[in-house]
Amino acid sequence: MWKMDSLFQGRSSPYNLQQFRHNSPNYPPTKAKNRGDANDMNHVISLFIQLATRLEESSKYVNDRDTLLKLWGNDLPLALCSSSSKHKKNRLVTDRKYRSDDIHGGLDNGQHASDREIRRRLSKLNKKSMDSESDTSDDLDRSSEDGNSDGDTSTSNTDSDQEVHLESRTRDSKGNGYLTPNDGLDFITDEREWGARMTKASLVPPVTRKYDVIDQYVIVADEDDVKRKMRVSLPDDYAEKLTAQKNGTEESDMELPEVKGYKPRKMLEHEVVEQEVYGIDPYTHNLLLDSMPDELEWSLQEKHVFIEDTLLRTLNMQVRHFTGTGSTPMSYPLQPVIQEIEKSAVEHCDTRMISMCQGILKAIARRPDDKYVAYRKGLGVVCNKEEGFGEDDFVVEFLGEVYPVWKWFEKQDGIRSLQKNSKDPAPEFYNIYLERPKGDADGYDLVVVDAMHKANYASRICHSCRPNCEAKVTAVGGHYQIGIYSVRKIQHGEEITFDYNSVTESKEEYEASVCLCGSQVCRGSYLNLTGEGAFQKVLKEWHGILDCHYLMLEACELNSVSEEDYNDLGRAGLGSCLLGGLPDWLVAYAARLVRFINFERTKLPEAILKHNLEEKRKYFSEICLEVERSDAEVQAEGVYNQRLQNLAVTLDKVRYVMRCIFGDPMKAPPPLEKLSPEAVVSFLWKGEDSFVEELLQCMTPHVAESALNDLKSKVRARDPLVSKDIQKAVQKSLLWLRDEVRNLPCTYKCRHDAAADLIHIYAYTKYFFRVLDYKTFTSPPVYISPLDLGPKCADKLGAGLQEYRKIYGQNYCLGQLIFWHNQSDVEPDCTLARASRGSLSLPDISSFYAKAHKPSRQRVYGPKTVRSMLTRMEKHPQRPWPKDQIWSFKSSPKFFGSPMLDAVINNTPLDREMVHWLKHRPAIFQAMWDR
Repeated sequence: MWKMDSLFQGRSSPYNLQQFRHNSPNYPPTKAKNRGDANDMNHVISLFIQLATRLEESSKYVNDRDTLLKLWGNDLPLALCSSSSKHKKNRLVTDRKYRSDDIHGGLDNGQHASDREIRRRLSKLNKKSMDSESDTSDDLDRSSEDGNSDGDTSTSNTDSDQEVHLESRTRDSKGNGYLTPNDGLDFITDEREWGARMTKASLVPPVTRKYDVIDQYVIVADEDDVKRKMRVSLPDDYAEKLTAQKNGTEESDMELPEVKGYKPRKMLEHEVVEQEVYGIDPYTHNLLLDSMPDELEWSLQEKHVFIEDTLLRTLNMQVRHFTGTGSTPMSYPLQPVIQEIEKSAVEHCDTRMISMCQGILKAIARRPDDKYVAYRKGLGVVCNKEEGFGEDDFVVEFLGEVYPVWKWFEKQDGIRSLQKNSKDPAPEFYNIYLERPKGDADGYDLVVVDAMHKANYASRICHSCRPNCEAKVTAVGGHYQIGIYSVRKIQHGEEITFDYNSVTESKEEYEASVCLCGSQVCRGSYLNLTGEGAFQKVLKEWHGILDCHYLMLEACELNSVSEEDYNDLGRAGLGSCLLGGLPDWLVAYAARLVRFINFERTKLPEAILKHNLEEKRKYFSEICLEVERSDAEVQAEGVYNQRLQNLAVTLDKVRYVMRCIFGDPMKAPPPLEKLSPEAVVSFLWKGEDSFVEELLQCMTPHVAESALNDLKSKVRARDPLVSKDIQKAVQKSLLWLRDEVRNLPCTYKCRHDAAADLIHIYAYTKYFFRVLDYKTFTSPPVYISPLDLGPKCADKLGAGLQEYRKIYGQNYCLGQLIFWHNQSDVEPDCTLARASRGSLSLPDISSFYAKAHKPSRQRVYGPKTVRSMLTRMEKHPQRPWPKDQIWSFKSSPKFFGSPMLDAVINNTPLDREMVHWLKHRPAIFQAMWDR
């Protein structure tokens, strides 16, 4: 099993930037009985689009695309006026059933591009209305990336004047995504209703990507470790398990290694050729269907085959001469392609084909506003063998530089830091995750194969939603490789394709991805969005920052791996390859994360189903619940696999950091430590830098010396350590101190009442812990080339290599482990500090004592502030407290704990007595600002 890396901003596919058209078509109008009706309808639709555009432009939310639309004005085609819908479904596995009654986006029901355009615009306006009411003040900043390259061989001499693969293919090997004509076709309208989506980049940079041709994998770093991860280890009972899996009695989760004998790859320039390839989007596919004569007795399946097989194959044979010329057009008219098909049909006396071609050519002549064009995808790979390829025929390995995961992400961090402007187009990647099958005796693990600098022609193969090949990890000669295998017969002149099945957590990247495969089941995009919406519902509800810390605290406190832990890890396919050499506390934490992943797997299908049904009911009166439920289960399964992948990535990153700091990761101590009652007294009451000592220091400028000395002597007399029940004594002493502080006179510069509330919250906090800081270190340099950065940044930074050194902070490992499900965060330790404010680390007592002569208006602590605090504590305990109010937080607290964490640990509501006092204690001071 393998997946293309898609966790970074801006990765796309082996499509070149050219596939993102700036020369866009006018999409077909709704089918009408006569031409006059169609014109009237077009006029109405045009007026609606203009109105929607003006409403969008007047909105407070204006993104780069909206600005671009405004600049282009009336010259912009209808399709580009739309914003990609956030409702596009995430499809991580493609082995679904298709219904024959929903083919080609509802053409027979008159649902054409313009209808979908109206629904899309309404959806966009509705989304903006909802977004304007949402609370975004607590969003956390997230981002990430990394890289390196090395080696030399001969250089590929196949040039393309604008060849840049926007790559991020993520592959699930369970399904090949191919449908035979007998399968039937389900084109559920919502998947095509949004149509092809345009990239935000209007121009294609004139860049040619060259690569060093290699004939085997080139390991970049940690050679021994990478070789170990790529080494096959068959289970002792492999034959029995293989038979059971084929018979359907073995768990489908545990993919067994697929052992293949060695076969030579197809020879370039003989059996396959690299050439310029073109494709069509779903709109053009529908336009061609709409242009076919009604009187012809062609089945719908035959019409699709005509487009996908005859037309596209003829198209790519016709444009082959553009390869290497440096003048390849962005679009290519379909008229000469149809004419060539007609000519061939005349030679073979194929009257049915002649009639079809003539009908389409008449439609092209009759409908000048509809652009019958194909769009450039860049260099692709085409079958050049006269007899073609057979089914399950080996084509080529996907070769490149092999990175351990930590090194790959380090390089992406460097690329992002050099780009600086996150709004710039992201660099282009040709990377694939090579994932060990979970059924391997040593379990699941992964490495990254990057074909940016060193590769073979496999990196030129383009995506298709209905491909003729699949890329899968196979065991050949005792080692795993990514092999491209045919899934059906491939004809001479047919483009070689496979389904990238890519996923991304970046909405911007998702919206910019356009698929040009031309198939009847085209998803309109080769990316699937997993970073928001229903896919995150269970994660947000059941796995917040407090939940993760609870799991980590439990694992650190036990610091041992139970039999149950090993069993749960084994059932998820995690074994010695990934977990070997890790300390017990980390293996125990991984087991707890696996339990959550399994829990999410059971809950997520219903959440996705509910979300999908809500969206579809906005547009459709009839919905097949059985199909929707099946689809939701497929999507949830994809999220499950991605979660396991993210866990493996996290463990690899953390292993590297611990190795660099401690030499042996096994020596890394648990990062969290529960405080003993004696340590709690030291931190809270009587230590040199304790909470109470800091309070007294803050009060000094605002309280009379005699009163302060009296309070200090009383504090010393109430030492909780003299009690047998230290925890109860600490609470009793803090409540006494609360009342003493509340009795002091307040001013707008010294809010003793607010300080008393904080003391009260500390009094009802039972579980305190501290973080064991690891040593900060700076990694060896990573060298980043202009090709890694992309053309825009390369122009700014020059042609030489750029050096990047990643700094790993003291709490990097903890932050990475807490946010294990998010691999797009460059500094998870900083994100952890921000996310902990209020939820885990209570405010600093100095927040309530102003040092400035005239404190700012943010220092309000009135009834509204208190209600807001209580709402956070009760209803949103895992969300950070806003930083624009009176509270301030230490950047590096010495200890952590909160009543909200206690509630999670004990699986109980907040302490009622604590909440009741905060809600009903009388206000003793109200400044002018408070009102």
